[in-house]
Amino acid sequence: MKMRSSAFKQFRFNHTNNNEQEFDIFYMLNQVLQVIGVQQNEEQQMEAIYDDFQRPPKIKIAMMHAAATKFAKTDPNIDLDKTNVCPCCGLPAVIEEIPLCSSRNEFSFNGSGIALYFDFLVFSGVIVFAYIAISCGYDIYANYHGKRCSQIQSSIADKCKTDFFNQFSLTNDYEHLDETRSILNFISQVVILFLTLFYRRHISKIAMELDDAAILASDFSIIVENIPRDAKEPEIQEYFSQPFQNETVEFRKLCIAYEIQPYLKLNTQKQLKETVLTKVLELEAEGKQIPKSIPPRVQLVEEIEKISKELDYMEDHRATIFDFSGICIITYNYEKQADNVCKTFKSTRFQILLDQLGFEQNEFKKFRNNNLFVRKAPEPGDIIWGNLGITIKEQYKRTLITNAMTLFLLAIGFGLLVALSYAQNIINKHISKGSTAEAAIITLLGFASSILISIINVVLAKMIIKFAELEQQATRTDYNVSVAYKMGVAQFLNTAILTLIINLFIQEDIVTLDQAIWQTGGLNSDVMLIFITNSIMPWLTLLLDINYFYKLYVRRKIIMQGENCKYTQNEANQAFEGPTIDLSQKYAKLCKTLLFTFLYAALLPLGVCFTFISIVCIYWTEKYLLIRRDSKPAPTGSAMAEAMIDFYIELILLLFSLGCTFWEWVNYDKVHILTWLQLGLSTLHYFIPIQKICGCIVDLGIDNATVESYDEKFLTFYDDYDRRNPVTLDAAKEKWIKIQQETVQPTPQPKTATQLKQYHQIQHITTGSTKIHPLNSRNSREIDDLQQLQV
Repeated sequence: MKMRSSAFKQFRFNHTNNNEQEFDIFYMLNQVLQVIGVQQNEEQQMEAIYDDFQRPPKIKIAMMHAAATKFAKTDPNIDLDKTNVCPCCGLPAVIEEIPLCSSRNEFSFNGSGIALYFDFLVFSGVIVFAYIAISCGYDIYANYHGKRCSQIQSSIADKCKTDFFNQFSLTNDYEHLDETRSILNFISQVVILFLTLFYRRHISKIAMELDDAAILASDFSIIVENIPRDAKEPEIQEYFSQPFQNETVEFRKLCIAYEIQPYLKLNTQKQLKETVLTKVLELEAEGKQIPKSIPPRVQLVEEIEKISKELDYMEDHRATIFDFSGICIITYNYEKQADNVCKTFKSTRFQILLDQLGFEQNEFKKFRNNNLFVRKAPEPGDIIWGNLGITIKEQYKRTLITNAMTLFLLAIGFGLLVALSYAQNIINKHISKGSTAEAAIITLLGFASSILISIINVVLAKMIIKFAELEQQATRTDYNVSVAYKMGVAQFLNTAILTLIINLFIQEDIVTLDQAIWQTGGLNSDVMLIFITNSIMPWLTLLLDINYFYKLYVRRKIIMQGENCKYTQNEANQAFEGPTIDLSQKYAKLCKTLLFTFLYAALLPLGVCFTFISIVCIYWTEKYLLIRRDSKPAPTGSAMAEAMIDFYIELILLLFSLGCTFWEWVNYDKVHILTWLQLGLSTLHYFIPIQKICGCIVDLGIDNATVESYDEKFLTFYDDYDRRNPVTLDAAKEKWIKIQQETVQPTPQPKTATQLKQYHQIQHITTGSTKIHPLNSRNSREIDDLQQLQV
């Protein structure tokens, strides 16, 4: 039987989107192994280098791991030896810190995702500043000189105060509809619309440049869904080898996705038993008695060995043990051939859903009687292999359920805010009108309301992450996009819409809607307090990260305890590693802020200034934390940024025009014709794919298909689908090694840059046949930790 070494399992690499960088990493690791005299297929010697469960941990290794995983560039001038490469992750520990004032483009070494997120932050600041520059100054001036409270001559005059909240509100200027205000808001809308079109073009150009610059396995591959579950590999290969679009294709590889949940569960059991075994060994080494609830060491070893044999058997007989998921990934010799196949199959996900529900879709090309959903394949590392057995029908069902659960949580938050509003009404009735105590209590309750909203948003964020996991998305990008969509919209509804509903329609003793806005403790004060809270809390909570300070405590504890430390090497590495950023949550929080800001911009223009300050603080805080504190996140591309633009940008513009229209109507009982035109323009922009129209007018360049063939480039792919699929990884890896050895021989002493590059390309994989099963990842937020085998 093939051996499974726990220590050897830890020699794994964090994949990046840069082929040359990966080859350098593998090459450096091989050089280190040669320097210290270790053969990669000798388990005992590998154990001497690094043991994931070693107690006490080696602090030097933990510090090396901290440097190796830090968000920084690798020093290109290092001489490799065992002192400057982390034995845990295989990454160089000699790094170049990125200057705080560096360009965002310098973040692209970790993929384009991080750079594009900071681009999105800058773009958010630009559109907010554009509104401030065009409209805010005049609006604030006009509102400040209004005299609503001083001119109210009725029984409700005592409820209106010219305080900070009302002084700068639209409701303070109520005498006549201001045409200048409407003109400036319309100009702001048009300017922001053109800025969004420019930004779309900017993102599209970056995506095309990256696609043309990097040649990856995904360029030649397609992913096919809804294949009949009883289809066999020869039938699938024959079907997808026929001519498409009147052109022949050169079929190269078929990667079948199986339903591997039993495999993953068994592997999880093995990992848990390995963890218990390390605890038993620790107790034995200390001479302590092993609790009766823990099995003896011999039994654990036997159980782990038995599970290992079962895992081996599953992998060797995968075609008969695992059910076909109906999904496969097909690779052709040229990218143009893969593109032609995608053009042939025009069914969308929704049309496949109709097909699965029994509605005939006869106009599409079919495999047997099934319509197929065919698209260019995502990156190999982006696929969550354990989720590929979920049908499109089941995916929609799970999405509906999780959306309903999210709405239920919003209803709970709504109830809490209504209860707080009810308490505020009771207090108003039992204190003297116009007293200092009344003003203080109402202000305190307003802050309590904004803090409660922040707490509910935190709870919503945590629960939505759980809901997104239940959806079992096929790729990591789909998962992140789902989280960002749900979280952004849910937090916006909780922050902006529920606050609006409570103040306008649930408050007692309201004569008119505008009274609900300007009265003491009304909408003006609640919204302004939220603006102020949002200008401070997002970046302050980033700086005061409790988890990070707990890590600092654990680091100090490990160093102080020394030889008496009870932490394992893996736990010490996690403690010394920096926090990992979550782009889905960051996008959601930022977009929630933008939606809230532009909905209330016309009512409280001063609040927009607080938002701009908040964005500036968030930008520099996150940039500082990324460069000085955080670890490298998983490499990401442009898909996340493009999805956020597609979903949120038009919505922001629509809410801005809706806000301008609604606040004018409430305050003046009429709406200016330019405001109606503004609303019509934003509605048209929301429902018509204007970005495609502008794409036809403005040349973005041609997204050229890769000229090189798969046969010419596949030896340079550090990542491929069969080497990512958990149950085909070992066989595919050994086959790839054999082809490399038969095709290209290494240059013993590379003397030129070309020779060195060739040497990197063929020396980046182990030559042993050891099967490797993953341990728990150091990043608990990776939802497919037990599905990705990182070598």
